[in-house]
Amino acid sequence: MWWRSASEQRRRRWKRMPRGDRPESVLRFSAHDRVNGKEWGRRMIMAVIVLSSLTACGVLIWVGTQSLGRLLFWQNDLFRVRDIKIECKGDIITPKHIMEYARLSEMKYLFAANIGEIRDQLLLQVPRLKTVEIKRRLPGELIICVRERASMAQLAAGHNYLTLDREGYVLGKAAGSKSMPILVGYDLPGIRPGVQLSAAGVRNALEIVDVCQTTPIGQQVRIASIDVRNAQALELRLADGERVLLAWTHMGEPSSLAHQHLEQKLVRLAESLKSAAHRNRRIAWIDMTLENNFPAQEY
Repeated sequence: MWWRSASEQRRRRWKRMPRGDRPESVLRFSAHDRVNGKEWGRRMIMAVIVLSSLTACGVLIWVGTQSLGRLLFWQNDLFRVRDIKIECKGDIITPKHIMEYARLSEMKYLFAANIGEIRDQLLLQVPRLKTVEIKRRLPGELIICVRERASMAQLAAGHNYLTLDREGYVLGKAAGSKSMPILVGYDLPGIRPGVQLSAAGVRNALEIVDVCQTTPIGQQVRIASIDVRNAQALELRLADGERVLLAWTHMGEPSSLAHQHLEQKLVRLAESLKSAAHRNRRIAWIDMTLENNFPAQEY
């Protein structure tokens, strides 16, 4: 074929050309490629060796640090736990409870204990705890200070009663105290110790209880129960049977102004109760949702 004859003619011309005149671009290019390939391979091998060396050094440093830590701190008899002091601020939780919940009897070395984990474990297992502070005192003393949440009210939950603190946290079953107000009408699911109730009616009711327990108003306004179903107008039942429908300006807002308006409204309620008593009368029902001229029924 014609292309075969053309190829043979090119080969014959190549052989007849002097060696110095022959083009070397192809040969030179191929040699350069081989040199670059070898250089790239050597660099890759060096990179792998350096990376492996760094990894090995990192592992050795980590192992050495762990061993040194055990030798100097974690398993050093100088820092063996010799005393555990537990201070409990509250009426329910005792040092014995803290020892059991945190498994402190199993602790042997002071620095082997993870303080953060112990604190988180206590707060998770004991919903009644509000704060937990743990610190070490060298050479071998562990100091733990815990503070309980204070029970403020009881929540009617079916046939049981649960205690609540000022922030709405469920602390556990009520101990049967009749001195705390009872919140009724809350029917949302998911009530269990450790849960914080965020319903507006519950927050407003706890605000009322807080004012009555922290100011002289509580001497005249003695609350037996609060119905929290209507968050805009709570119904209070007092110790002597009086029924009070209560609302105040900025109700539901977490502000000092709203707290001030609530105090003023409760002062007016105390004055109304006192006025009826001076007339040898008792209030059966009073509407305190207005700003003035509160409708009331006496007997």
